Amino acid sequence: MSKYKNPARYRLDFIKENTFNRVWSIRMTRAKVIAGTVTVVAAGAALVWLIMAYTPMRRLLPPNLGGDLRGRYIETALRLDSLQHAARINDAYISNIVSILSDSIPEDSAMRIAAEKVLAADSLLFASDAEREFVRQYTEEERFNLSVLSPIAAEGLIFTPPMSAITSVEPTGSGVTVTGGREAAVTSVYRGTVVSLTTDSRGRTTVVVQHPGDFISVYTDLAETYVQRGAKIAGAQRIGRTAADGTAGFELWHNGTPLNPGEYISL
Repeated sequence: MSKYKNPARYRLDFIKENTFNRVWSIRMTRAKVIAGTVTVVAAGAALVWLIMAYTPMRRLLPPNLGGDLRGRYIETALRLDSLQHAARINDAYISNIVSILSDSIPEDSAMRIAAEKVLAADSLLFASDAEREFVRQYTEEERFNLSVLSPIAAEGLIFTPPMSAITSVEPTGSGVTVTGGREAAVTSVYRGTVVSLTTDSRGRTTVVVQHPGDFISVYTDLAETYVQRGAKIAGAQRIGRTAADGTAGFELWHNGTPLNPGEYISL
């Protein structure tokens, strides 16, 4: 006579506390408990994946941060650090004034004050008048020196226009705005390497190309790009296209100095 072994069963009861009557009950075996647990975990994971894949929350994940959004995060973090830096200085200053007015200056206050004043310089704090004047003078001197050397460095380099058919050219802050046909193709002015690709909040992309001789070309307001960062490109190769208005920004730099593109390229 074989013995029959009953499988382990589990029961979950919901009982009304006032009358001790069973309101609802569910019975499950061990296999059903495991299957139910796995189903709940899988459903939760699927829900999280759907939220991250098909909602704006996916932009909060580090791999999906756009260039403009990542830059804003970094800038916000730096500015927050600067505010904390300035707050510590103000707190130390107010603490010293309170100590003087209340006649409670400790004997080693000179050492404390000196230690509180030794704070690292922060580039986001406002510059003094002397610093701004020094930067202006240095910039003017270096700009003159580098602008003299730029034509010499450009000898032997033949730059091509960033568009095949340019209808107008308007000077901007550090370059020009060129206008071509509707959704005109934008091409590299010389061979080089794509060193940067950034997209702003409007969805427009900026492409930076490093050329021989320490020249850099910048193409802004592109509606679509055809190259990737680190790609080696040839002269007159298509790197993107403009929007429907047919306009794109173009800048030419040498050793950190903006140049007049019209002196090096036939626009």
